[in-house]
Amino acid sequence: MLINLESFKIAYDKWVEEGLAEFQAGNVLEVVKRYPLIVSEEVPWTVYRGKPSEQAIALITSGGLYLKRSQPPFDTTSIHGDPSFREIPKTARQEDFGIAHAHYDHSLVEQDINVIFPLQRLIELEREKIIGKIAKTHYSFSYVNDIVTLLTESVPQLLQQLKAAEVNILLLVPV
Repeated sequence: MLINLESFKIAYDKWVEEGLAEFQAGNVLEVVKRYPLIVSEEVPWTVYRGKPSEQAIALITSGGLYLKRSQPPFDTTSIHGDPSFREIPKTARQEDFGIAHAHYDHSLVEQDINVIFPLQRLIELEREKIIGKIAKTHYSFSYVNDIVTLLTESVPQLLQQLKAAEVNILLLVPV
């Protein structure tokens, strides 16, 4: 999938310039409706091969999760969003999480983190040997409008970490 980041950056900068005051005034929905979406006809689908019981699995959520005792929350005030990510260890529990995402209702997640980050369900499947090993580290993003920084900085860093951890299956849980 070829994405012309230069063309997108021009459209994105115009979107920010035209929508910033309205975004800051709290009219987020109206501003987001005008976001310059990337549309591609060339989705690089890859056929799944392998057995889940023999592979390493990691999770990614876009729910804005962070470890409240050791990580900074995501920036929820910028029109650009926050293209960074947080590493979440396999050992994290419900009480460890903070949520920094301003664009969804957190009430169900506050009751059960597995709604957007089903790590405990994967651990159960690992114990039952239905799936192979669960990666030691999983990942969380928050909302992101700045696709250029996401694709040129955050995603390459994330992919490098996933390859180093020998992750075979990556489950994306979008919010």
